[in-house]
Amino acid sequence: MRDIHVLHVDDDREFVELAAMLLERESEALSVTIETSAAAGLERIESSSVDCVVSDYDMPGTDGLEFLRAVRERDPDLPFVLFTGKGSEEIASAAVSAGVSDYLQKVTGTDQYKILANRIENLVSQARTEEILERKIRQQEVIATLARRALGGVSLHELFDRAVEAVAEELGTDYAKVLDYRPEEGDLLLVAGTGWDEGLVGEATVPDHPGSQAGYTLAHCPVVVTDLSEEERFEGPDLLTDAGVRGGLSVTIGRDERPWGVFGAHTVERRSFTDDEVTFVRTMANLLGTAIERVETERRLRESEEEFRQIAELSPDTIFRCDREGFFEYVSPAAREFLGYEPEEMIGTHFAEYLTGDDLERASERFRAALAGQEVLGLELTLLAADGSDAHGEINVTPIEEDGEVVAIQGFVRDVTPREDEPG
Repeated sequence: MRDIHVLHVDDDREFVELAAMLLERESEALSVTIETSAAAGLERIESSSVDCVVSDYDMPGTDGLEFLRAVRERDPDLPFVLFTGKGSEEIASAAVSAGVSDYLQKVTGTDQYKILANRIENLVSQARTEEILERKIRQQEVIATLARRALGGVSLHELFDRAVEAVAEELGTDYAKVLDYRPEEGDLLLVAGTGWDEGLVGEATVPDHPGSQAGYTLAHCPVVVTDLSEEERFEGPDLLTDAGVRGGLSVTIGRDERPWGVFGAHTVERRSFTDDEVTFVRTMANLLGTAIERVETERRLRESEEEFRQIAELSPDTIFRCDREGFFEYVSPAAREFLGYEPEEMIGTHFAEYLTGDDLERASERFRAALAGQEVLGLELTLLAADGSDAHGEINVTPIEEDGEVVAIQGFVRDVTPREDEPG
């Protein structure tokens, strides 16, 4: 397969035509285009894909070195071979200074074309490898930057916007999008995107059934489309067809068994996406999925905290929470009647401040058990009230775990202090 596009520039048309034929004969990988002037060569580079330039030195108007400098201004990394009959140390030195990739002197016979073809293949292979490595590094930097923003607490809306912009720029796609899966509505809502007509983001939807690309992606991630007009697995929704989309790549956001939505990148031209590009988009989608889970977890935690506080505020028992060191993080209003302390003044104090003697030793022992993951039930202790009197309490404690580790201790104290009006 001729996948290396070579531009050979030489003012001698007969020579350059013969050279192109011999190069293609030496290597099935080479496809050689010829031009007879540096100016025409520059136009060719601007208008078409070129993997390597081979140029003569002695040409009228613009010589090979001037041509090389002009190419380097446009593309510092494009392989460039100076193939000339006027070889000298001075020319070679000047070519190296100008950024030539290789230098080969013309000789008689056809063996030189085998050498030239081999050098072209090696130079292009090296350039492509370096380009892939640079692209991977650049993509990792994009992911890392977005991850830092996610950890910094930016809103999901801003995170989505930056993600679609980064993917479209990095992959060179015309469009990128984030779709929010709404199973109760039977669709996916366009919540972020770049390249789309004004007014579509926040309004446009695509169906979630397997007959659409997004719906198909929910069950068959990832999905790569070279040409939507030739696609047989599903049909393109209006959102894509109205935009003239042909090539595309889509992956799920969130867990495969319960996806949050779909991330997609699309082009108006036919497009084949590499495995590295698929991996990049999947990594971006995974990052968004993690950020969404974090936001949802924080929301549920806030709701749980609010529910806990509402219950605690109304409970006749003193409800408390302390950290792993034993310092109170929360104390309910019932402590006011039970111990005579305002709950706020107990926050940040250690439980040991309210115990003495054997009771302190027993409480410390059971606290260590709770830190080891055990529940503590029916522990009766005598506590020191604000006025110096004894307050008797029955304590029940539950460890709070996150990811298998105890992060706090929560419990309640029931007032069992004998009252003067109670029968003795």
